[in-house]
Amino acid sequence: MDAAASTVPVPIRGNGFYLGMSVAIAATVIGGFGSFALRGLVDVPRLPYWVHVHGAVFVSWTLLFVTQNALAHRGSIALHRRLGWVAVGLAAAMVPLGVLTASMAVVLDRVPSFFTPPIFLALSALELVAFVTLLTSAIRLRRRTEWHRRLMLCAMISIIGPAFGRILPMSLLGPWGGLAVMSGQMLFVAVAVAHDLVAHGRVHPAYGIGAAVILVEGLAVPILAATPLFVGLAAALAG
Repeated sequence: MDAAASTVPVPIRGNGFYLGMSVAIAATVIGGFGSFALRGLVDVPRLPYWVHVHGAVFVSWTLLFVTQNALAHRGSIALHRRLGWVAVGLAAAMVPLGVLTASMAVVLDRVPSFFTPPIFLALSALELVAFVTLLTSAIRLRRRTEWHRRLMLCAMISIIGPAFGRILPMSLLGPWGGLAVMSGQMLFVAVAVAHDLVAHGRVHPAYGIGAAVILVEGLAVPILAATPLFVGLAAALAG
């Protein structure tokens, strides 16, 4: 996706890959959450309204992610540019909605059974930080297409952990669940890196940044969750 679009034409060559990646990611997101509901693991009508709003905004972002890549692939740069700022607005809404949804999950004792409240809060916080970091970098580099589209792809990958959490048998994975989710995310990064090697003979440095951020996002969760700040925050919300 090239959400906050470039002011110069985006080369058509290579955009088909990003469109394909966006479709694969959207399928992962919709398939993960959809299968969770179809298996009866969540009572959709009884979900709090803010969860529905959070889900609607996230699905809208995901579909716009695909749309932006499709527009770039077709060369419809003017529309791509205008919709880019719509994507920025959705992203701005996703952050407070993510904070609210994670916090209220602890308050209402709706944290998934395979997470402790501190782990859940730390995971949610790091996911949002990773997303904002990569998205902000992509927007700042929107006139440098090769950086922009790769950072946007990594930003999207950074927030699909919850989808993998609904696809993978988390209750069976135990303490390895977090690593399994991160591995799913890194698989998308690995595909992108492989594409760079095949298509260009080298890996663009944007993927190094994206991979580093996603790795920190995953590996730092237990460390952050064990800090007095997150232990105390989880206890205060649950109490």
